[in-house]
Amino acid sequence: MLKHVMNNPHKVLPQLLAAAVGSWGFFCTGLVRGWSSPGIPSLNATKNFEIESSDVAWIASMPPLCALVGALLVSYPMQHFGRRRTLIGLSIPFFIGFLLMGLTYFGRHKAMLYVGRLITGLVNGALTPSSQIYISECSSPRIRGVLSSLTASALALGILTPYIIGAFVDWWVLALILVIFPVMLLIGMIFMPETPIWLMAHKREDEARRALQRLRGKRTDIDAEFLRIKENQEKSDKKKHKIQPRELLKGSVLKPLSISMGIMFFQQFTGINAMVFYTVNIFKSAGSSIDGRYATIIVGVVQLIATAFSGFFVDRYGRRILLLGSAAIVSCSLAAMGSFFYMQAQWGSDVATEKLGWLPLLSLVVFFVAYSGGYANVPFILMGEMFPARYRSILGPLSSSFNLCCTFIVVRCFPIMQITMGKYGAFWFFMCCTLVGIVFVFFLLPETKGKTLEDIEKIFSAKYDATGTLKTTEAQADNNSLEVKVPPSTLPVDIEKNKSNDRAVRQQEAKKNGTVALDDGNQITTLALKPIADSEDEEDGSLVMAPL
Repeated sequence: MLKHVMNNPHKVLPQLLAAAVGSWGFFCTGLVRGWSSPGIPSLNATKNFEIESSDVAWIASMPPLCALVGALLVSYPMQHFGRRRTLIGLSIPFFIGFLLMGLTYFGRHKAMLYVGRLITGLVNGALTPSSQIYISECSSPRIRGVLSSLTASALALGILTPYIIGAFVDWWVLALILVIFPVMLLIGMIFMPETPIWLMAHKREDEARRALQRLRGKRTDIDAEFLRIKENQEKSDKKKHKIQPRELLKGSVLKPLSISMGIMFFQQFTGINAMVFYTVNIFKSAGSSIDGRYATIIVGVVQLIATAFSGFFVDRYGRRILLLGSAAIVSCSLAAMGSFFYMQAQWGSDVATEKLGWLPLLSLVVFFVAYSGGYANVPFILMGEMFPARYRSILGPLSSSFNLCCTFIVVRCFPIMQITMGKYGAFWFFMCCTLVGIVFVFFLLPETKGKTLEDIEKIFSAKYDATGTLKTTEAQADNNSLEVKVPPSTLPVDIEKNKSNDRAVRQQEAKKNGTVALDDGNQITTLALKPIADSEDEEDGSLVMAPL
């Protein structure tokens, strides 16, 4: 990244600024997740209104559940109002949600806290796809991976911020302080451009050119990239009708969606949010001598540093290798954490703490370093770049909502898992899921490093092979003559029989009315050149011959 900035600062810095502001949505998402770890113990200790333990459990796990709905609802505003205006609009309810949470201390009714968590949860889910797609569509292919990984760093910073502040203030003061950050997102996005791809999709060509020029720098020649975006949009416009549900079942749509959702599943079933939401409780149950509040800060700092550094490797080593390496080390740290709690169950808490008291902190640190090196950012990068442009506003929220559904399941069930399976069983369960994720990534995930968004679409299209070359035969003009390769299935039966005589079929002439005459040595057969549609019913402009 530094190399790109030093060599082409006028090209990279505008994109870096847009990515930094866009990723602030992930920072706000991290605030919601991070509030629970210091906030819940503080709430239990200082509550001045009636609230039960079951209420506390729901207050901790409610945001992921509400975020699932928010991720689905954001599809319409993203598609019709744009990525930028959607992010601006979402910052307002985010502000209101945190404000309500803080004012609960004065209102003295748990309903205010519930409503505040509900609102921040809804916006939490809506911000994730909005921010990621905004950054992906603003970035050039060469540095898209690095810029898209800023979201993971912003998320880690957002989680760390409540950890630090919450170590020194009560839960309601923490909530009131956090209202500042959605306002920063609002102000920052006001000065950012809309994505050129969205503007082009809505026939605002002049604005799209200006936005692209602003993002690439005033002195950058954007003609080639602008033409590529325009051509890709024109191809999408061939199907101008409203998107039908059955279109989502096409291979080019279903494949990237299934892969993205699979990776989201394995990301969450590393147990990451169980660690984030219950870090303090994990240290308490481990009998660690380190204060849980300060242990969370240590873990949060490690996660932030590791996530920030991992962004520099995304475009160097690719998405696959980072995911595979991340999963392998995460599974080892989960095995170690489970082993500690198993020894604790066998030896007793005091003996286990005396002999292996250092293991929980070390395991968590290794876990967060390994997780941040791949699983923290790559699934969201893939979400922003794998989906076809026409369906991106729908598939992004779908994948994000599935991720949040998995988050809710993990966070809500983790306390129950510790009781029914034992603490060691819960961690070993997450270890097994992570090992299965390695197999999934190895066999099913294609590499997208350095590819344009258009080239990535071709990977999942039946019309193209793995190299991005058309599989269908195209008629190509050469010096006013037409040379055609004829698929056997398109020839009349009598020509098929004559081919067995090993006499080459020669083209005689191409007529102006869109026909071609073929001479096989015995007779001349006139064939019509017709467009061919692939299995996805999308015309690509290639021609095949059919009998008149």
